[in-house]
Amino acid sequence: MTSVSASLIVRNEERFLFDCLASLRGHVDEVVVVDTGSADKTVEIARDAGARVLHFEWNGSFADARNVSLAACRGDWILYIDADERLRLDPGVTLAEELSEPRWAGAMVKFTPKSDYTAYWEHRLFRRNESIRFEGRIHEGYVTSLMAFAAKHQLDIGKARVSIDHHGYDGDQSHKHPRNLPLLLDAIETTPGRAYYWYHLAETYAALGRVEDAIAAGEQGLRVIRRAASEKEAADVNLVAQLVARLRLDTGGDPSDVIAEALQRFPGDHAMRFLKARWLLSRGSAMEAVSVLDELLAIDPDSLPPGMMAFDKRIFGSAARELKAAALVKLRDFAGAAALLVPAAAARPPLDVTA
Repeated sequence: MTSVSASLIVRNEERFLFDCLASLRGHVDEVVVVDTGSADKTVEIARDAGARVLHFEWNGSFADARNVSLAACRGDWILYIDADERLRLDPGVTLAEELSEPRWAGAMVKFTPKSDYTAYWEHRLFRRNESIRFEGRIHEGYVTSLMAFAAKHQLDIGKARVSIDHHGYDGDQSHKHPRNLPLLLDAIETTPGRAYYWYHLAETYAALGRVEDAIAAGEQGLRVIRRAASEKEAADVNLVAQLVARLRLDTGGDPSDVIAEALQRFPGDHAMRFLKARWLLSRGSAMEAVSVLDELLAIDPDSLPPGMMAFDKRIFGSAARELKAAALVKLRDFAGAAALLVPAAAARPPLDVTA
């Protein structure tokens, strides 16, 4: 029977950890938790749940901490998960059976990054092997070593009937930005070809109110990474493009070149299509904006199959309706705009005042 180890690193996660460990119960054979210096009840919660707890003196590298956890795992497979995430399996699915496929070196899961977002495929399961290790001080990843392992042994990467829901982005993230900024600048210095570093750097600058620096960082990232070697890399480059396009729109700039290149690189980028509609409306092309928005409104986000990007469900619903209503006002279709803004009221039967 295939055995599975859950691997976590934690620090002051008492708010999240209990529910994470509860979601793992009955699905994994062991839980290895590496604590990097908690001052709350994190370690106590982990031990009470039956996890094996190790301590790691924080050295500024998330990869180093992750690898301590990997080295302590004993299962045939490893599930990499964070304290603010929850494991879900499709009905009737067990991890042991799902990972018994002999041709798989690893497997992706359906990952939901934030409440009210669609899911995308993310690498989270892999065979335990000392050659598969994390790299990177921040936004650490192991996919490069996984792919090398898979190629060496002529194995594939599967798609598991497994989901992980992330809850950590639902609250205030402002406390993380000053910590992340120097780590991101260092990461880009050593690994300039990774698109997600540029995206997070630009996002961090924007969150700190340094909008000009955010735009400059995003634009530099797009110049450095013009070509993507895979669909996933193309999706990450488009995250940078989305941020640049949005910030240009917000500051009165012209995002048309970024939008056009992004949609050519990744045609399935629905978030960029929404930004295109914003741009079309801002330049007076209301009818063209309505056409784009109608395509988005025709998509049911709950039925959208996972791809390589996650999308805010509002671009298929409330945000698209509001933008379309603004476009209809420009077209002097006031009744159509009103119907979009109060769809629930329009659907209700009239009040019977005679009762």
